[in-house]
Amino acid sequence: MKKRLKKIGLDGMGMNNKHLCLSMILWAASTSLFGQSPRVEKIAEWSQQGYYILNPVLSPATNELAFVRRLSGKDSSREAQDFTAGATVSYLPGAEISRRLYDPVICLFQTDNRQLSLLDFGWSPAFSPNANRIAYAGQASPLEKQDRLYADSYTGNNIKIFDKATHRSGEVAQPGVNYLLEPFFADSLHLIYKLGARVNGPYGAGISFNEVNLKTRSVRPISLPTIKFFQYSLAGKAYLINKRLAYTLYSPADSGSGMTGLYSHLLISNKDTLHNFGVKKFKILDNKFAYNRENQLLYLDDQHFMAEDSNYLLVYKGDRLEDRKVIDFKYSRAALSSTGKYMLYITDAFDIYLVNLRNFRETKIALPARNLHAVVWNENDTKVALVQDHESQAGTDKIYVLGVN
Repeated sequence: MKKRLKKIGLDGMGMNNKHLCLSMILWAASTSLFGQSPRVEKIAEWSQQGYYILNPVLSPATNELAFVRRLSGKDSSREAQDFTAGATVSYLPGAEISRRLYDPVICLFQTDNRQLSLLDFGWSPAFSPNANRIAYAGQASPLEKQDRLYADSYTGNNIKIFDKATHRSGEVAQPGVNYLLEPFFADSLHLIYKLGARVNGPYGAGISFNEVNLKTRSVRPISLPTIKFFQYSLAGKAYLINKRLAYTLYSPADSGSGMTGLYSHLLISNKDTLHNFGVKKFKILDNKFAYNRENQLLYLDDQHFMAEDSNYLLVYKGDRLEDRKVIDFKYSRAALSSTGKYMLYITDAFDIYLVNLRNFRETKIALPARNLHAVVWNENDTKVALVQDHESQAGTDKIYVLGVN
């Protein structure tokens, strides 16, 4: 021990001084680690010529990724008999494939062995807490190449669950009218989903939330549709915040036409407003806020009407603003990670960077300079999935899964 102490200059000191100096060394080491830029490692990538990739989600418990694959119609080389090409296994009903070429397909991709499974026709997959089941909105009616995705295209869509053990899908919720969308597991027994309707001419969106008990199949409303200024309040995304169900809500604040009017941007739990993000033109709050381990709300305030306005990272504790940091990085779009540890942004030149928000050190992600369509994090910020335009194939998306530490 004495020789080791001598090497670092501690021999001859009193024990208190030795302890102090050791503490300083440990502090310096932790500070060095704390000051590092994020490290990013590519885990997997996937693309299939002529297909868009939509609604990606990372598994909370396995090395899996679920997403929606949809034929783009921009690659004439795709033929009907090639619809399942590239899949390791397909559970799609074979008799329907020829008339459902342009339908969305729920896909399950294993990042460690690249196995791709085609599960069913539908949208917005969501993993159960143990990842043994995947919920999704089933696409009821076949789509055609020329179809615009208006509300009528979703009419009759229900909520289904694919069981990975039995390889079977089953319906768990039916629409009374209109359609259902975007399921979310509150826990292994309760599934939250949205009720959709026309909200702006032919366009559709979620207008309320229901919960279904997967054991009893009983359904209860989480929120009810509301209309202000002759417009629906729009249901956003569901979350678990401190084990409490919450959701974003966009409530009309004036009589402006459609999405051009002003909306109150709210985070709601039960009947409580957890946070009011203000009245502004309609902006999606997805990836713009996060709760950290100190139960602080981090809000990336960067969706301004004037591009030259400053961007800020605001930190709230309850209703009190605790910190306000200027974001100096120049970017076109940005997203916070699940716990607010990182911010990912893309520049006008399509360069992608990852920022550690504790020290604002950044790392450039080595991906092609292409447009970025989706950013999805896992629950503990150790993985992120990115969807880009393919660098060389028209009408084709590519998804990357990256490890972060």
